[in-house]
Amino acid sequence: MIVVLAMAHSVAAQDFSGGWAPLGALPVDQAGGGRRGYVMPGEDSDVTPDATNRLSIHTVAANNFYREQNNEFLITQRYETHSLALDYRRGFALRGVPRFELGGQVQLHQSDSGMLNGLISGFETFWASVTGYEASRNRLRTGGPGAPALGTLITRNGVPIYRHEGGGSGIGDLYVGGKMAVLDLGPDSIAPRIAARIGLNVAGSQSYTAGNYVGMGLSLDQKVTPFLAFHGDVRATRLMDDVSVWSLPLRPWTYAMSVGPEFRLPKRSSFHVQIDASSSPYWPTDTLAFDKAYGAVTFGVGHRFGHVMAQLYFRENMNMPFKVRWNTDPDLSVGLKIRIH
Repeated sequence: MIVVLAMAHSVAAQDFSGGWAPLGALPVDQAGGGRRGYVMPGEDSDVTPDATNRLSIHTVAANNFYREQNNEFLITQRYETHSLALDYRRGFALRGVPRFELGGQVQLHQSDSGMLNGLISGFETFWASVTGYEASRNRLRTGGPGAPALGTLITRNGVPIYRHEGGGSGIGDLYVGGKMAVLDLGPDSIAPRIAARIGLNVAGSQSYTAGNYVGMGLSLDQKVTPFLAFHGDVRATRLMDDVSVWSLPLRPWTYAMSVGPEFRLPKRSSFHVQIDASSSPYWPTDTLAFDKAYGAVTFGVGHRFGHVMAQLYFRENMNMPFKVRWNTDPDLSVGLKIRIH
């Protein structure tokens, strides 16, 4: 840490001024609701300036659709979650200590049958008609034998171990944490910016929680050229639960990463591509639903309006390594996050 701080002082003494200030990594999974949980979400290296506040409003619509059956388990999902997360942070600067922020987030969730599943079905039908590749259609989406009922059902050896009816609302998780600027430079710098963080997640309503855990992460933002930036994040999560709300035993640790470029667009706007990946929080079950490492590929656009920044993104889940397919993460999420400094 002493070496890193010395590097930060040396870099800060140089002039790396540029014109374009990248917007930072996409806020994938930060609002909760529908994820398998027990994984600390990624962040960028932005730290709230000293004696200032930052308020974020984050809304997400997430479509959950899945069916798998083997000799032991039957897993079905069909519902849509609408999430609202309110996040507040305050910046601090103390003599002899790198700049840091403290804050917290609370989530509100509501679920029903939604409309995203119908939109996805329409796109699959269009794609199959254009390409002739009939396997693009997931016929379970339009009903018929074997189609999942509304909600989530998990049975083990024919005995239900978890059931969620698919409709309702509730208060989600409470998250509190802090972030410290390790390499502290302006957002338009062409030198790397690094921040370290810790966080505590306290479970909310059973149907919407991401679980009880503590986590730590390290974020890197690097403006490579006047038109290209790179964002990366690694994190480790220590689970505080032995069994999930789905009545499945949990591993003690999960590990995750996020990487992706940001491309400059006109009018203080950006286009993002981001890959997120995580180990599974569950001990082996011989199912694709729980055993595979998982993640997402996300596309987004962002714009800066003075002290307000907005990011709109579309998230598609994956099984790792880098195979897009449906699983118990949302098969499509659409999110909008607005940050007010």
